[in-house]
Amino acid sequence: MATTTPPRIEDVRSAGILADELVTIPAATHRLWRIHATDGAHVLPWNGFRTHGPLLRFDHHRRPRGDHPDYGIWYGASSPRGALAEVFQGTRVIDRTDRVPYLSAFTLDRPLTLLDLGGFAGGTWPTRLGCNHSLDSGPHTQSQAWARTLHRAHPHLDGIAYRGRFAGELCVALFEPAADAFPTNPALSLPLSHIGLARRIDSAAVALGYHVV
Repeated sequence: MATTTPPRIEDVRSAGILADELVTIPAATHRLWRIHATDGAHVLPWNGFRTHGPLLRFDHHRRPRGDHPDYGIWYGASSPRGALAEVFQGTRVIDRTDRVPYLSAFTLDRPLTLLDLGGFAGGTWPTRLGCNHSLDSGPHTQSQAWARTLHRAHPHLDGIAYRGRFAGELCVALFEPAADAFPTNPALSLPLSHIGLARRIDSAAVALGYHVV
């Protein structure tokens, strides 16, 4: 289990981040994927950073929960299956119509530099700082505290690379410095109800053991 309290900001800054504790998402060649609602309350566009929080795992917003215009978070995955797994984990049902969800994908205008919390690059930053890799699966209150400290200690870091709990694939939590890496338009953006996505959604559902409605 991750330690409850992260080190002081000064100690995290002093410890630094080693080369093998970073993951780089290259520009132009690798797509990031996101599923986002387009109807109902709290709708954000495909490239919208959420400033209300903290709510989810690596939200770095200040407490108490509320609107924090200076703190934006964006969650995505390295594959459509990874995005579907994370978004529909609660019910294990891929609902293609509720709140009119879209699947969007894009390539980056510049590379992203992310702290590796999923063991992708071989580094051990969490262990070296007195924690462990359960940050991507432990209580949100703990991972949020670590995200806040990391963001304050390394304000220019683009975000965090972590292993999704349900597909085991690379997922990203991007902080506001990453916003300038987003292109003007996505490479793909279609409603989950689109016939062109049916085979992709069905194959992901079979692999994950989810249902589709």
